[in-house]
Amino acid sequence: MNNYPLYQVDQVLDLREFMKNCLTKYAERIAFRYKEKGQEITRTYQDFYNDVQLLGISLLKLGVNNLKVAVIGENSYEWIVTYLATVNSGNVIVPLDKELGPKEISGILSETETGALVYSGQYQEIAQAAIKALDRDLILIETEKDPQTTNSLSFRQLIDQGKNYVQEGHPDFASIKIERDQLAAINYTSGTTGLSKGVMLTHRNLVSNTIGALNNVQVYTTSLLVLPIHHTFGFTAGVLSMLHDGTCICINGSQKRLAGDLQDYKPEHLFLVPLYVETLYKKIWQMAKSTHKDKLLKNLCRLSDTLLALGIDLRKILFRNVLAAFGGELKLIVCGGAPLDPKYVKGFRSFGINVLNGYGITECSPIVAVNRNEYYRDGSVGTVLSCCQVKLHNLNEDEEGEILVSGDCVMKGYFKNEQETDRAFLAGWFRTGDIGKLDADGFLFITGRTKNLIIFSNGKNIYPEELEMLLMNIPSVNEALVYAERNNDNQEIRIVAEVYLAEGYGEGQPLENIKQELAKDIKLLNKSLPAYKNIREFRIRQTEFEKTTTKKIIRK
Repeated sequence: MNNYPLYQVDQVLDLREFMKNCLTKYAERIAFRYKEKGQEITRTYQDFYNDVQLLGISLLKLGVNNLKVAVIGENSYEWIVTYLATVNSGNVIVPLDKELGPKEISGILSETETGALVYSGQYQEIAQAAIKALDRDLILIETEKDPQTTNSLSFRQLIDQGKNYVQEGHPDFASIKIERDQLAAINYTSGTTGLSKGVMLTHRNLVSNTIGALNNVQVYTTSLLVLPIHHTFGFTAGVLSMLHDGTCICINGSQKRLAGDLQDYKPEHLFLVPLYVETLYKKIWQMAKSTHKDKLLKNLCRLSDTLLALGIDLRKILFRNVLAAFGGELKLIVCGGAPLDPKYVKGFRSFGINVLNGYGITECSPIVAVNRNEYYRDGSVGTVLSCCQVKLHNLNEDEEGEILVSGDCVMKGYFKNEQETDRAFLAGWFRTGDIGKLDADGFLFITGRTKNLIIFSNGKNIYPEELEMLLMNIPSVNEALVYAERNNDNQEIRIVAEVYLAEGYGEGQPLENIKQELAKDIKLLNKSLPAYKNIREFRIRQTEFEKTTTKKIIRK
């Protein structure tokens, strides 16, 4: 399998040009489909462009000029309009994690000196509590048709007012000058260790990453927006890249509605994090097992893989029932945000769904590398995007080193935090804190995190992520966390694994029996590893690990 030229993508300089390009090329196409009180709503690219402009004009009339505008809520059309109306009226958007509490939200609003807060009715109580804790006035905008509180303006009324301002001859908000390196967004990270920091992303950062992603990956005409868009991967990949390609974005309102939305919208591609991919894959096999068809499914996979190697593709026929669970049209899943075991990539490929694993970090807007539709390497996170360069720092004996990134997608810095900004760069290159290696063909492999590195007194190093992925291959293990502990004399380090078992595993069995079975599996795993990597002790958790909102286990 050879590499091939990058996909051709329209070049734009900023999010203003981005919006004009969408209008010029796709005005009559459907841009969004979503449900509101059970009724499906559609918005064309022309509708979307108009709504962004009208809200932008109303924001300016309210005095929102060169200010920060925060937004909180579930994935919605109004959320997306707010983002682009804000950045294209010369203001800065501050996407808020919808799982934060009032205290954390108030802290971000205070630090960023936010001038306006847009929120959905579902988050009205949290927003109002945060404002109360802030103890200063903000312009409040609620996305519901009729705001639930008297101190809030109506999003939809502001759109209507924008129409009046246009009729009255108010200057078009697009006449405001946008510089390419102007600050567009402050995204607060949800790291697995340490305090969150405000990542400053410019217009250049966001459009270059959008173009770079589309250079590598060819998408289709219908996408289902599942990932939360307050995270950069959800927004850059799931919204900006889709709009730039003229895709119809179907908005999934909640995880509970995912199965129904897959059937209703019949997406051709999805953007997911590994937890979703793993869960969907396991559900396929659980369903097969519950209907006593798991052996048949295994045989069909073997047959399909053999035929595919001979150039015969019968996957749509052989696995039509599996594909039907995703709406029947799913061809592609782009996955990022955490390590993904290659077995899921291979498993979905057998069914006829191409899973392209990638790698990114908020500070890089966020995508750094991704596998391509027809050029991929299982176990890797793909080739580096055209908008950036990667090099490895401080290589070890296995040719692994810290991943450094430079290029147009790399952040401006951390908001009001020069010290952390300085620490984050090495001679102009951003230090990701991730450890990786590059093969001869330029495929990037992620092997661990510098902060999680376990170092033995003899100089041997272990990246716990490697062992965690191996543990996840044990059928009884659903989640795993590996760390080091010292003996009582504080001399010898031993490797400890903490695991959360798969749902329903060992139900009705004594705990001692479950431990014995798991001990056998871990003993077998240890035999395949160098002695210094052996797991010396394991512990079974009764509850899931605490996770970030991007579904990564929080390390303490």
